[in-house]
Amino acid sequence: MIYFEALAQMFDFGKFEGCDLGEVLMCSPSYVQWVMENVDGNSCAFSDEVIEQIQTIFPDFIISSELTNKIKERQSEYEEKVCSSEEWAEEIHELEHTEYDDKDTYERYNGSYAQDEMGYSDDDIDTIFEGDPSAYWNID
Repeated sequence: MIYFEALAQMFDFGKFEGCDLGEVLMCSPSYVQWVMENVDGNSCAFSDEVIEQIQTIFPDFIISSELTNKIKERQSEYEEKVCSSEEWAEEIHELEHTEYDDKDTYERYNGSYAQDEMGYSDDDIDTIFEGDPSAYWNID
């Protein structure tokens, strides 16, 4: 997904992959027009600022009201996608730093009977057996 916010941003798809939007507008404005009309908002979108720059620098580049509406729809699609991906990233961050921090660990006493067979966590072994996993047999 590319969201053009400046004329200097590069295309990451198509026959002009690796060229910036400004270069493509100079050599092939019809391609940019085609992209605006045909590529969906999940792949490519244009900010209001870049549309203004295009209209200012390239006055012959006509953006119809119908195309303007399409561009606005694609901006909305992009914003929804970004918002949902940011929310998803926050949820993952919260899970990584809350849920897993509270779980028992099973690292220090790996290979011991108390942990591998009996299922005691590192914290259990430290607390119940005073850090000696071989003392599991004497808990009666």
